[in-house]
Amino acid sequence: MNLSYPSGHIPRYDNFELVGLLDETMREGAERCPFSIPASRKAALTRRIVETGVRNVVFGSAPTDPDLMADILAELDRDGAAEGVELAFILLLNCWEPLLERFSRFPDAYKHQVCISFGMVDHKSEEKLFERACEKFRAIGFTKFRVSLLNNFSSGVDEKAYAHITRQIDRSLALGIDTVRINDSLGVCYPETMAVLAANLRHDYQNVHFCVHAHDDKGLGLQNALASIYHGFDLIEGGFSGFGNRSGLPAIEVLMKIFAEKNITIRGLALDDDAVRETGYAAEDTFLVVPNVYRPITGKIVNWENLGVANIPDYLGSERRARKFLTDVGTHDQTLRDVLRRADRPAPDETNALAPFRDALHAEMDEVYRAKRSAYESLIGSLEALYGDGILFEDVAVERAKALAM
Repeated sequence: MNLSYPSGHIPRYDNFELVGLLDETMREGAERCPFSIPASRKAALTRRIVETGVRNVVFGSAPTDPDLMADILAELDRDGAAEGVELAFILLLNCWEPLLERFSRFPDAYKHQVCISFGMVDHKSEEKLFERACEKFRAIGFTKFRVSLLNNFSSGVDEKAYAHITRQIDRSLALGIDTVRINDSLGVCYPETMAVLAANLRHDYQNVHFCVHAHDDKGLGLQNALASIYHGFDLIEGGFSGFGNRSGLPAIEVLMKIFAEKNITIRGLALDDDAVRETGYAAEDTFLVVPNVYRPITGKIVNWENLGVANIPDYLGSERRARKFLTDVGTHDQTLRDVLRRADRPAPDETNALAPFRDALHAEMDEVYRAKRSAYESLIGSLEALYGDGILFEDVAVERAKALAM
Protein backbone atom coordinates (compact mmCIF):
# COMPACT_ATOMS: atom_id res chain seq x y z
CA MET A 1 0.00 0.00 0.00
CA ASN A 2 1.44 3.37 -1.02
CA LEU A 3 2.03 6.07 1.56
CA SER A 4 -0.35 8.96 2.12
CA TYR A 5 0.23 12.34 3.71
CA PRO A 6 0.41 12.29 7.51
CA SER A 7 -2.58 13.74 9.30
CA GLY A 8 -2.47 17.52 9.52
CA HIS A 9 0.36 17.94 7.02
CA ILE A 10 0.58 21.45 5.57
CA PRO A 11 3.11 22.19 2.80
CA ARG A 12 5.04 25.46 2.59
CA TYR A 13 5.71 27.08 -0.75
CA ASP A 14 7.45 30.34 0.09
CA ASN A 15 8.89 32.48 2.89
CA PHE A 16 10.94 29.86 4.72
CA GLU A 17 14.58 29.08 5.49
CA LEU A 18 16.69 26.05 4.57
CA VAL A 19 19.63 25.05 6.73
CA GLY A 20 22.08 24.38 3.92
CA LEU A 21 23.05 23.85 0.27
CA LEU A 22 25.07 20.85 -0.91
CA ASP A 23 26.97 21.22 -4.18
CA GLU A 24 27.57 18.06 -6.24
CA THR A 25 29.43 19.64 -9.17
CA MET A 26 32.81 18.19 -8.27
CA ARG A 27 31.72 14.67 -7.45
CA GLU A 28 29.23 13.93 -10.17
CA GLY A 29 30.83 16.21 -12.73
CA ALA A 30 33.95 14.09 -12.45
CA GLU A 31 31.94 10.85 -12.55
CA ARG A 32 29.98 11.85 -15.64
CA CYS A 33 32.95 13.20 -17.59
CA PRO A 34 34.39 10.48 -19.87
CA PHE A 35 37.89 11.94 -19.52
CA SER A 36 40.31 12.06 -16.58
CA ILE A 37 40.53 15.69 -15.49
CA PRO A 38 43.80 16.85 -13.86
CA ALA A 39 43.66 17.53 -10.14
CA SER A 40 44.83 21.10 -10.71
CA ARG A 41 41.73 21.89 -12.78
CA LYS A 42 39.45 20.25 -10.22
CA ALA A 43 41.06 22.31 -7.49
CA ALA A 44 40.64 25.52 -9.49
CA LEU A 45 36.95 24.80 -10.07
CA THR A 46 36.42 24.03 -6.38
CA ARG A 47 37.98 27.38 -5.53
CA ARG A 48 35.55 29.12 -7.88
CA ILE A 49 32.62 27.27 -6.31
CA VAL A 50 33.67 28.42 -2.85
CA GLU A 51 34.04 31.99 -4.11
CA THR A 52 30.36 32.03 -5.12
CA GLY A 53 29.48 31.65 -1.44
CA VAL A 54 28.84 27.88 -1.42
CA ARG A 55 30.16 26.36 1.80
CA ASN A 56 29.57 22.61 1.32
CA VAL A 57 31.17 20.89 -1.69
CA VAL A 58 30.77 17.14 -2.24
CA PHE A 59 33.57 14.86 -3.46
CA GLY A 60 33.87 11.09 -3.49
CA SER A 61 34.59 9.87 -6.99
CA ALA A 62 38.30 9.09 -7.21
CA PRO A 63 40.43 7.12 -4.74
CA THR A 64 42.78 10.12 -4.75
CA ASP A 65 40.04 12.59 -3.78
CA PRO A 66 41.08 12.66 -0.09
CA ASP A 67 44.48 14.00 -1.14
CA LEU A 68 42.84 16.57 -3.42
CA MET A 69 40.52 17.66 -0.62
CA ALA A 70 43.46 18.14 1.75
CA ASP A 71 45.32 20.21 -0.84
CA ILE A 72 42.25 22.37 -1.49
CA LEU A 73 41.67 23.03 2.22
CA ALA A 74 45.34 23.87 2.71
CA GLU A 75 45.25 26.35 -0.18
CA LEU A 76 42.06 27.97 1.09
CA ASP A 77 43.60 28.18 4.56
CA ARG A 78 46.74 29.88 3.23
CA ASP A 79 44.59 32.43 1.43
CA GLY A 80 42.32 33.08 4.41
CA ALA A 81 39.33 31.66 2.53
CA ALA A 82 38.67 28.44 4.45
CA GLU A 83 36.29 29.74 7.10
CA GLY A 84 33.01 27.84 7.08
CA VAL A 85 34.01 25.62 4.15
CA GLU A 86 33.18 21.93 4.47
CA LEU A 87 34.18 19.29 1.94
CA ALA A 88 32.12 16.10 1.99
CA PHE A 89 33.23 12.69 0.77
CA ILE A 90 30.70 10.09 -0.38
CA LEU A 91 32.07 6.82 1.01
CA LEU A 92 30.48 3.72 -0.52
CA LEU A 93 30.60 0.75 1.81
CA ASN A 94 31.51 -1.68 -0.96
CA CYS A 95 34.95 -0.04 -1.34
CA TRP A 96 35.67 1.80 1.89
CA GLU A 97 38.77 0.14 3.36
CA PRO A 98 41.42 1.56 0.98
CA LEU A 99 39.87 4.98 1.51
CA LEU A 100 40.09 4.58 5.27
CA GLU A 101 43.82 4.01 4.87
CA ARG A 102 44.15 7.13 2.71
CA PHE A 103 42.06 9.24 5.10
CA SER A 104 44.26 8.05 7.99
CA ARG A 105 46.96 10.29 6.50
CA PHE A 106 44.63 13.30 6.25
CA PRO A 107 46.00 16.41 8.02
CA ASP A 108 44.58 16.70 11.53
CA ALA A 109 44.22 20.46 11.10
CA TYR A 110 41.53 20.02 8.45
CA LYS A 111 39.59 16.98 9.65
CA HIS A 112 36.97 19.22 11.24
CA GLN A 113 36.21 20.58 7.75
CA VAL A 114 35.44 17.16 6.28
CA CYS A 115 32.15 15.28 6.40
CA ILE A 116 32.15 11.56 5.64
CA SER A 117 28.87 10.66 3.94
CA PHE A 118 28.22 6.92 4.04
CA GLY A 119 26.54 5.36 1.02
CA MET A 120 25.17 1.82 0.67
CA VAL A 121 24.26 1.81 4.36
CA ASP A 122 22.38 -1.47 3.92
CA HIS A 123 25.43 -3.24 2.45
CA LYS A 124 26.35 -6.23 4.66
CA SER A 125 23.91 -5.09 7.32
CA GLU A 126 24.05 -8.48 8.98
CA GLU A 127 27.75 -7.82 9.64
CA LYS A 128 27.07 -4.29 10.94
CA LEU A 129 29.49 -2.95 8.34
CA PHE A 130 28.08 0.59 8.50
CA GLU A 131 28.55 0.75 12.26
CA ARG A 132 32.08 -0.66 12.08
CA ALA A 133 33.13 1.73 9.31
CA CYS A 134 31.76 4.72 11.20
CA GLU A 135 33.70 3.80 14.32
CA LYS A 136 36.88 3.33 12.27
CA PHE A 137 36.60 6.88 10.93
CA ARG A 138 35.86 8.25 14.38
CA ALA A 139 38.96 6.49 15.64
CA ILE A 140 41.18 8.40 13.19
CA GLY A 141 39.75 11.76 14.16
CA PHE A 142 36.76 12.49 11.92
CA THR A 143 33.69 13.86 13.68
CA LYS A 144 31.21 14.91 10.97
CA PHE A 145 29.06 12.31 9.25
CA ARG A 146 25.92 11.94 7.21
CA VAL A 147 24.30 9.12 5.27
CA SER A 148 23.26 8.81 1.67
CA LEU A 149 20.44 6.30 1.25
CA LEU A 150 20.15 4.63 -2.15
CA ASN A 151 16.67 3.98 -3.52
CA ASN A 152 14.92 2.55 -6.54
CA PHE A 153 11.68 4.52 -6.73
CA SER A 154 10.48 2.91 -9.96
CA SER A 155 7.49 1.42 -8.12
CA GLY A 156 6.85 4.42 -5.90
CA VAL A 157 7.11 4.22 -2.12
CA ASP A 158 4.89 1.76 -0.29
CA GLU A 159 4.99 0.86 3.38
CA LYS A 160 7.66 -1.80 2.80
CA ALA A 161 9.95 0.62 0.95
CA TYR A 162 9.36 3.28 3.60
CA ALA A 163 10.25 0.83 6.35
CA HIS A 164 13.51 0.02 4.54
CA ILE A 165 14.37 3.73 4.52
CA THR A 166 13.47 4.26 8.18
CA ARG A 167 15.53 1.26 9.30
CA GLN A 168 18.60 2.90 7.78
CA ILE A 169 17.73 6.24 9.37
CA ASP A 170 17.32 4.58 12.77
CA ARG A 171 20.74 2.93 12.43
CA SER A 172 22.20 6.33 11.57
CA LEU A 173 20.58 8.05 14.54
CA ALA A 174 21.93 5.34 16.82
CA LEU A 175 25.39 6.45 15.69
CA GLY A 176 24.63 10.12 16.28
CA ILE A 177 24.22 10.90 12.56
CA ASP A 178 21.29 13.24 11.95
CA THR A 179 21.75 14.35 8.32
CA VAL A 180 20.23 12.12 5.64
CA ARG A 181 20.36 12.34 1.84
CA ILE A 182 17.52 10.50 0.13
CA ASN A 183 18.86 9.40 -3.25
CA ASP A 184 16.60 9.08 -6.25
CA SER A 185 19.47 7.01 -7.55
CA LEU A 186 17.91 6.16 -10.91
CA GLY A 187 16.04 9.40 -11.51
CA VAL A 188 12.67 7.64 -11.64
CA CYS A 189 10.75 9.27 -8.77
CA TYR A 190 7.72 11.43 -9.52
CA PRO A 191 7.14 14.69 -7.63
CA GLU A 192 3.90 13.47 -6.08
CA THR A 193 5.77 10.50 -4.60
CA MET A 194 8.59 12.70 -3.36
CA ALA A 195 6.09 15.05 -1.72
CA VAL A 196 4.45 12.26 0.30
CA LEU A 197 7.81 10.73 1.21
CA ALA A 198 9.22 14.05 2.41
CA ALA A 199 6.09 14.80 4.42
CA ASN A 200 6.23 11.45 6.21
CA LEU A 201 9.94 11.62 6.93
CA ARG A 202 9.60 15.13 8.34
CA HIS A 203 6.63 14.01 10.46
CA ASP A 204 8.44 10.95 11.79
CA TYR A 205 11.90 12.51 12.23
CA GLN A 206 11.42 16.11 13.27
CA ASN A 207 15.04 16.62 14.37
CA VAL A 208 16.73 15.10 11.32
CA HIS A 209 18.10 17.15 8.42
CA PHE A 210 16.99 15.80 5.04
CA CYS A 211 17.74 16.52 1.40
CA VAL A 212 17.01 14.71 -1.84
CA HIS A 213 19.59 13.78 -4.45
CA ALA A 214 17.28 14.33 -7.41
CA HIS A 215 18.52 13.00 -10.74
CA ASP A 216 17.02 14.45 -13.90
CA ASP A 217 16.69 11.29 -16.02
CA LYS A 218 13.01 12.03 -16.69
CA GLY A 219 13.38 15.79 -16.53
CA LEU A 220 11.93 15.82 -13.01
CA GLY A 221 15.01 16.61 -10.92
CA LEU A 222 14.07 20.23 -10.21
CA GLN A 223 10.44 19.34 -9.48
CA ASN A 224 11.51 16.62 -7.05
CA ALA A 225 13.94 18.94 -5.29
CA LEU A 226 11.26 21.60 -4.89
CA ALA A 227 8.65 19.05 -3.78
CA SER A 228 11.04 17.83 -1.10
CA ILE A 229 11.53 21.26 0.49
CA TYR A 230 7.88 22.28 0.07
CA HIS A 231 6.96 19.23 2.15
CA GLY A 232 9.55 19.46 4.89
CA PHE A 233 13.12 18.74 3.81
CA ASP A 234 15.49 21.46 5.04
CA LEU A 235 18.53 20.96 2.80
CA ILE A 236 18.79 21.51 -0.96
CA GLU A 237 21.26 19.92 -3.33
CA GLY A 238 22.28 20.68 -6.89
CA GLY A 239 25.12 21.31 -9.29
CA PHE A 240 26.37 24.30 -11.22
CA SER A 241 24.91 24.22 -14.73
CA GLY A 242 22.94 21.20 -13.51
CA PHE A 243 26.05 19.01 -13.30
CA GLY A 244 25.33 15.48 -12.15
CA ASN A 245 25.43 11.95 -13.45
CA ARG A 246 23.61 11.17 -16.69
CA SER A 247 21.06 13.96 -17.27
CA GLY A 248 22.22 15.92 -14.26
CA LEU A 249 20.87 17.42 -11.05
CA PRO A 250 18.92 20.62 -10.35
CA ALA A 251 20.95 23.61 -11.53
CA ILE A 252 22.06 25.80 -8.63
CA GLU A 253 21.57 28.95 -10.69
CA VAL A 254 17.93 27.97 -11.36
CA LEU A 255 17.33 27.13 -7.71
CA MET A 256 18.71 30.52 -6.67
CA LYS A 257 16.39 32.31 -9.11
CA ILE A 258 13.36 30.45 -7.77
CA PHE A 259 14.39 31.01 -4.17
CA ALA A 260 14.77 34.75 -4.75
CA GLU A 261 11.24 34.94 -6.18
CA LYS A 262 9.74 32.87 -3.36
CA ASN A 263 11.78 34.36 -0.51
CA ILE A 264 13.31 30.99 0.32
CA THR A 265 16.62 31.62 2.06
CA ILE A 266 19.57 29.40 2.96
CA ARG A 267 20.98 29.94 6.42
CA GLY A 268 24.24 31.87 6.31
CA LEU A 269 24.44 31.94 2.50
CA ALA A 270 24.17 34.80 0.03
CA LEU A 271 25.43 33.63 -3.35
CA ASP A 272 26.82 36.11 -5.87
CA ASP A 273 24.71 35.89 -9.06
CA ASP A 274 27.53 36.80 -11.42
CA ALA A 275 29.91 34.36 -9.74
CA VAL A 276 27.28 31.61 -9.92
CA ARG A 277 26.81 32.15 -13.65
CA GLU A 278 30.54 32.25 -14.39
CA THR A 279 31.15 29.16 -12.26
CA GLY A 280 28.57 27.28 -14.31
CA TYR A 281 30.54 28.15 -17.44
CA ALA A 282 33.78 27.14 -15.69
CA ALA A 283 32.28 23.74 -14.81
CA GLU A 284 31.56 23.11 -18.49
CA ASP A 285 35.11 24.12 -19.36
CA THR A 286 36.64 21.96 -16.63
CA PHE A 287 34.79 18.80 -17.59
CA LEU A 288 34.95 19.38 -21.37
CA VAL A 289 31.19 19.66 -21.77
CA VAL A 290 29.71 21.25 -24.88
CA PRO A 291 27.66 24.20 -23.58
CA ASN A 292 23.88 24.01 -23.65
CA VAL A 293 23.27 27.43 -25.18
CA TYR A 294 19.56 27.32 -24.24
CA ARG A 295 20.04 26.22 -20.63
CA PRO A 296 17.62 28.03 -18.29
CA ILE A 297 18.99 31.21 -16.69
CA THR A 298 22.60 30.89 -17.88
CA GLY A 299 22.49 29.51 -21.42
CA LYS A 300 24.72 31.65 -23.64
CA ILE A 301 21.86 32.66 -25.95
CA VAL A 302 18.81 31.76 -23.88
CA ASN A 303 17.90 35.46 -23.71
CA TRP A 304 17.88 35.90 -27.46
CA GLU A 305 14.36 36.19 -28.89
CA ASN A 306 12.84 36.50 -32.32
CA LEU A 307 12.04 40.08 -33.23
CA GLY A 308 8.59 41.19 -34.18
CA VAL A 309 4.86 41.12 -33.76
CA ALA A 310 4.93 37.34 -33.16
CA ASN A 311 6.97 37.78 -29.96
CA ILE A 312 4.59 36.62 -27.23
CA PRO A 313 6.72 37.78 -24.25
CA ASP A 314 6.64 41.32 -25.65
CA TYR A 315 2.87 41.10 -26.08
CA LEU A 316 2.53 40.04 -22.45
CA GLY A 317 4.65 42.93 -21.25
CA SER A 318 7.64 40.85 -20.20
CA GLU A 319 10.49 42.78 -18.62
CA ARG A 320 13.10 40.29 -19.83
CA ARG A 321 16.24 41.92 -21.12
CA ALA A 322 16.23 40.04 -24.39
CA ARG A 323 18.43 40.60 -27.39
CA LYS A 324 16.24 40.46 -30.49
CA PHE A 325 17.22 38.82 -33.77
CA LEU A 326 15.43 38.65 -37.11
CA THR A 327 14.87 35.55 -39.27
CA ASP A 328 12.36 34.74 -41.98
CA VAL A 329 9.77 33.74 -39.37
CA GLY A 330 9.71 37.33 -38.09
CA THR A 331 9.44 39.28 -41.33
CA HIS A 332 5.79 40.21 -40.92
CA ASP A 333 4.70 43.49 -42.47
CA GLN A 334 4.30 45.20 -39.11
CA THR A 335 7.74 44.06 -37.94
CA LEU A 336 9.37 45.43 -41.08
CA ARG A 337 7.53 48.73 -40.67
CA ASP A 338 8.76 48.99 -37.08
CA VAL A 339 12.33 48.37 -38.21
CA LEU A 340 12.06 50.97 -40.97
CA ARG A 341 10.67 53.57 -38.56
CA ARG A 342 13.51 52.95 -36.11
CA ALA A 343 15.92 53.53 -38.99
CA ASP A 344 14.11 56.80 -39.86
CA ARG A 345 13.03 55.38 -43.20
CA PRO A 346 9.55 55.47 -44.81
CA ALA A 347 7.31 52.61 -43.62
CA PRO A 348 4.71 52.05 -46.38
CA ASP A 349 1.34 50.51 -45.60
CA GLU A 350 1.26 48.36 -48.75
CA THR A 351 2.75 44.86 -48.59
CA ASN A 352 4.13 45.18 -52.11
CA ALA A 353 6.04 48.31 -51.15
CA LEU A 354 7.79 46.35 -48.41
CA ALA A 355 8.89 43.61 -50.80
CA PRO A 356 12.32 45.06 -51.74
CA PHE A 357 13.34 45.33 -48.09
CA ARG A 358 11.96 41.88 -47.27
CA ASP A 359 13.64 40.28 -50.29
CA ALA A 360 17.00 41.85 -49.44
CA LEU A 361 16.77 40.56 -45.89
CA HIS A 362 15.79 37.06 -47.04
CA ALA A 363 18.70 36.96 -49.48
CA GLU A 364 21.11 37.86 -46.68
CA MET A 365 19.52 35.27 -44.39
CA ASP A 366 19.87 32.55 -47.03
CA GLU A 367 23.54 33.36 -47.49
CA VAL A 368 24.15 33.28 -43.75
CA TYR A 369 22.34 29.94 -43.45
CA ARG A 370 24.53 28.31 -46.09
CA ALA A 371 27.67 29.41 -44.25
CA LYS A 372 26.28 28.37 -40.87
CA ARG A 373 25.15 24.99 -42.22
CA SER A 374 28.71 24.25 -43.30
CA ALA A 375 30.10 25.47 -39.98
CA TYR A 376 27.55 23.36 -38.06
CA GLU A 377 28.41 20.18 -39.96
CA SER A 378 32.09 20.78 -39.23
CA LEU A 379 31.28 21.39 -35.56
CA ILE A 380 29.25 18.18 -35.31
CA GLY A 381 32.13 16.26 -36.83
CA SER A 382 34.44 17.72 -34.20
CA LEU A 383 32.00 16.80 -31.42
CA GLU A 384 31.73 13.23 -32.65
CA ALA A 385 35.52 13.02 -32.63
CA LEU A 386 35.71 14.61 -29.16
CA TYR A 387 33.33 12.11 -27.59
CA GLY A 388 34.16 9.19 -29.86
CA ASP A 389 37.91 8.70 -29.62
CA GLY A 390 40.24 7.94 -26.73
CA ILE A 391 37.57 6.94 -24.21
CA LEU A 392 38.29 3.88 -22.07
CA PHE A 393 34.96 2.12 -22.38
CA GLU A 394 34.63 -1.06 -20.33
CA ASP A 395 35.55 -3.36 -23.20
CA VAL A 396 38.62 -1.23 -23.95
CA ALA A 397 39.73 -1.38 -20.31
CA VAL A 398 39.40 -5.18 -20.43
CA GLU A 399 41.60 -5.29 -23.52
CA ARG A 400 44.18 -3.12 -21.77
CA ALA A 401 44.14 -5.57 -18.85
CA LYS A 402 44.63 -8.53 -21.19
CA ALA A 403 47.66 -6.80 -22.69
CA LEU A 404 49.43 -6.51 -19.34
CA ALA A 405 52.58 -8.57 -19.00
CA MET A 406 52.04 -11.01 -16.13
